[in-house]
Amino acid sequence: MTASSVDLSGLERAERVTELRRRLAAMPGGGAPAAARAQVPTGAAPVVSVPADPADPAEPTGPEGPEAGAAPDVVAPGAAVSGVAVPRSVASLLPGGVLQAGRVTAVAGSATLRVGLLAAATASGARCAVVGWPELGVAAVAEQGGRLDCLALVPDAGPDPAAVVSVLLDGLDLVLLGPGVPAVAPSRARVLAGRVRTAGAVLLVGPGWPGAELTLAGRHCRYGGLGTGAGRLASVSTVVRCSGRAAPPRTAEWVAAG
Repeated sequence: MTASSVDLSGLERAERVTELRRRLAAMPGGGAPAAARAQVPTGAAPVVSVPADPADPAEPTGPEGPEAGAAPDVVAPGAAVSGVAVPRSVASLLPGGVLQAGRVTAVAGSATLRVGLLAAATASGARCAVVGWPELGVAAVAEQGGRLDCLALVPDAGPDPAAVVSVLLDGLDLVLLGPGVPAVAPSRARVLAGRVRTAGAVLLVGPGWPGAELTLAGRHCRYGGLGTGAGRLASVSTVVRCSGRAAPPRTAEWVAAG
């Protein structure tokens, strides 16, 4: 399985829109509105997690991470939730245990956190796109259990990335803006936020984005598998902090494969 890379260089705006819609229709499960695909029935909301310490199934505490490429576990929070799945330790920080549909969330700090969110979302079947992040290593997404056939890449969105994002929101469950996409003016951010709500999708932006309702900030705190001058990286522990208008500040540790 390979991620689909969309080359928009040299295309006019109308041609970009046509090409994006063609690629979106070709992705697995294409055609249904994002809001309809994101709706999860009561008791069956999928939240993708990494294997945990048996003594504490709710939150991994040891240095060992999941085996690279292994399919992640799925748990169900028992409440009707519309949104996109996340790693279980991150789910404990979020209202409803998912990235809720129709909301804009900022992601700051560790690139591992962004990769983990993409892996969890695609592993649950959500269709995702990454805009403005040509350095993204899709192998890392696959190692976390993600599905690359549910991932579209737009390394260069041209002079108006917001217009590209608007088209993607109409057909996908989650759109992540990479470090190559700068924050927009508050007025433009409000327009995009309206598109997010209408589509029932999730938009992940960088720090400093106007109007983001939540912020997830990741910071590496421990590496597993490495000894003194020897060893092989087996896992990366990341402290994730969630803050914003929709939830009180909370912190958890998430262990990802190295």
